[in-house]
Amino acid sequence: MQIRTRLTLQFTLLVSTIVLLSFLAIYFFASQFTEQDFERRLREKAITSAILLIKVDQVDTTLLKIIDRAKRDNLYRETIRVFDNEGKEIYHSGDTIRLHINQELIHQVQAEGERKLHYEEFTVTGIPFRDRGKDYVIIALAEDVNGYNRLVDLRRLLMAQFFILIGLVFISGWIYSGRALRPIQKVIADVQSISPQNLAHRLEESKHPDEIGKLISIFNGLLTRIENAFKLQKMFVSNVSHELKNPLTNITSQLEVTLLNERPLEEYQRTIESVLDDIKSLNHLSVSLLDLARLTQDSDTFSMAEVRLDEILWDARERVQAIDTGYKVEVIINDMPEDEKRLVVNGNPHLLKTAFQNLIENACKFSEDGRAEVILTCKKEALEVTVVDKGPGIEKKDLENVFQPFFRTDATSKVKGYGVGLSLSQRIISIHKGKISIESVPGQGTRISVWLLSANGF
Repeated sequence: MQIRTRLTLQFTLLVSTIVLLSFLAIYFFASQFTEQDFERRLREKAITSAILLIKVDQVDTTLLKIIDRAKRDNLYRETIRVFDNEGKEIYHSGDTIRLHINQELIHQVQAEGERKLHYEEFTVTGIPFRDRGKDYVIIALAEDVNGYNRLVDLRRLLMAQFFILIGLVFISGWIYSGRALRPIQKVIADVQSISPQNLAHRLEESKHPDEIGKLISIFNGLLTRIENAFKLQKMFVSNVSHELKNPLTNITSQLEVTLLNERPLEEYQRTIESVLDDIKSLNHLSVSLLDLARLTQDSDTFSMAEVRLDEILWDARERVQAIDTGYKVEVIINDMPEDEKRLVVNGNPHLLKTAFQNLIENACKFSEDGRAEVILTCKKEALEVTVVDKGPGIEKKDLENVFQPFFRTDATSKVKGYGVGLSLSQRIISIHKGKISIESVPGQGTRISVWLLSANGF
């Protein structure tokens, strides 16, 4: 069921309930008022007849009947009966109607006072009356035909108005729900027109800061993220293809040249060593890409434990120096706490070692002397690790892209690498709910800072 239809039906149901309850209340109070008004009139007529009969000596039963018949405001099938203290009937009007009056009713009126009840279609009122030391009971009854007819007419009128109003509410609800949903229909049409070929298209912003405007802003933000993801994917595929092409081309060309002629054993050995270096580079690239993909998709599946960050840095230092004996790494710990537990962070040891190994290896790789400085600073509620090198530095325009996979600046293009290490490190730090930033001055070097929350605080 479409939203427009559902909104119209819900609106119609809501208004119908309110109107129905209102009409029921109107009918109920009208019925109560009609009944009370009829009982009041019947009581007044009964008392008037009793006063004429009992208090006025010149009026007897015969004259009172003549007076009652001459009245123009008689109620339909009106009957008034007067009983003395012994229950003997002394007056009866309306000779055509002879309802049996239970003596118990007379006794109840005498004992308890005025009584009102309904018998079949009649309204019956019992009234005690006292005059000159004598007690009487007046029983008056009549049928409220006019009141009943008025209630029937009111009921028919309310039912007719109810169905007319519901029809009008449904039509107006359908019209206004269509107008209310028109901006959403436009959004749907615009979104349907967007394809991977025109991701740069954006929805027209709303002039009003309402829910539709917020929805459009959210859609545009989502489209921006999707567009950036597509761009990164295209760039990623292009860079991977390029990085894989170079070593494969080198391997192919070296093997083809070697097979052209018979060569000395030493030359075969040099060719095999060169091909082996290219294969190792391919293997390193593939492992880095697999780690990056795994971290991107399954970031919540890694086991975390309490590890000492200084030990992670020492292990990363040994790994880097094992890669190249020319690399020199100096680890400095500032503000060493007395309690060693303050050096503990919640993390995955393997991932943290990988992250800091990449950062330290990059620093050594791009420093002219192969040296890197690693500084661990204990701060309030966090540990800061700073990796400093004396390399060529990074231009300001390139800083915002250094964490993108395969991005390499002109100053670092001559150094062997693939541009995956920083992306991998950033993702690992992000998984550990840490922060990483980079500062660089061309010609002076680069400083990368990492903040990780301490497991025990300071």
